[in-house]
Parts: sequence; C-alpha cells; structure tokens
Amino acid sequence: FIFIIEARNMYKLIVLLLTLLPFNIVGQETIQVGEVNNKIELGPFAGSRDLAFGVQSILEEVLQDKGYNLSYKSDIQVQVDLLYFDVQKTNLQIAIYSKNTDEYQIIARATLIKNGKKKKQVTAKGTAKEVSTATLLIDEGGKFSQANVSTALKKVCIKLIDKLKIWIK
Repeated sequence: FIFIIEARNMYKLIVLLLTLLPFNIVGQETIQVGEVNNKIELGPFAGSRDLAFGVQSILEEVLQDKGYNLSYKSDIQVQVDLLYFDVQKTNLQIAIYSKNTDEYQIIARATLIKNGKKKKQVTAKGTAKEVSTATLLIDEGGKFSQANVSTALKKVCIKLIDKLKIWIK
C-alpha cells in the first residue's frame, strides 16, 4: 500500500515536470552579438578585421559565461566599436639590471539595441600588464604579446557587458 502511494506521488511529480519544462525552454529570450567595428586609427591594429573577429568571439564567450542564450535571430543585440589600442612601455635600467613594463590598453564602446532601437551605450577600458626583469637587456623587436592582447580584450568585453546591465526579460 505504501509503495502505491509513493508511485502515485512520483507519477504526479513527473507529469508536473513534463508540463513545466516546455514553458521554461520557450520562455527564455536570446541575445546576439552584432557588428564589431574596428575604429582604431593609429597603430598596428588600425582597421584589423582579425581583431574585430576576435572580439566578436570573446563577446560571445563572455555572454554565455554570464548565462545569456545566443541566437542570430534575436531582437536584442550588442554592437561594439573598438576605439583605442596602445601599449605603454616603461623601462628602468641600472647598470646591467633592467625592468620593462608593457601595459596593453584597449578602449571600446558597446551599444545595446532592442527591436532596432538603441537602448544604452557604454564605454570601457581593458588593460593587461607584462613586467619583465633581466640582468641583460635583449630587444624582442617591439612585438606584441598575443596573450596580453587577449587578456586585455577579454577584460574590456567583461566590463562592457557588466556596464550594459542587460535585462532581457
């Protein structure tokens, strides 16, 4: 007799879950990453399509990490303009000891668009720092550190999404 009561309760629970599940799936709204425009005018990344494509991928990753669902058919869209990219270099050298600091700085502007209308626009700055010390100074030819560029890009994307405070529902 106890087994029959538990089976009935289990049956009711399964029926309840199966009826609520479709509402949960259908009720979730989506967001998409729109255009990423490189408006950087000076330096090695001026007009770089690779940088814009990389930012789009990072934005999609950040949105998914924050729990948003991505869809290319969404009415809610985030567009990004890359405004500034530079590396601030600081060198200190005393006799044979040297300390080099490279700070990668990226400034970007994000626009939240809902149903074709601009809802909000924010600007953020992302930085990544690289410090190296040595007893002999070896020039690396002024090349950019891809890891630091990626770190600065991810930081600026996270700041942009946080500042937009996207409320989908």
